Amino acid sequence: MSFGLEYPNYKILVQAHSGNRYIIWYADILEVEVGQEVPIDFNTYYDYWQTVDNRRNGRKSSISKVSKVS
Repeated sequence: MSFGLEYPNYKILVQAHSGNRYIIWYADILEVEVGQEVPIDFNTYYDYWQTVDNRRNGRKSSISKVSKVS
């Protein structure tokens, strides 16, 4: 389930294992279910979020924006 569509990107609310929550904007529909774990790839060298992955259906999308929820 996506949190919404903010053309041209989808957005979803995710919670890290640390408890921090983030809204991420991504390009391609993932069809993620509420409560489903989604792996996120980071580029640690440049310190940015790269992709989000729905392993249940094999869909993966690039991340265009991230915002921490306070």
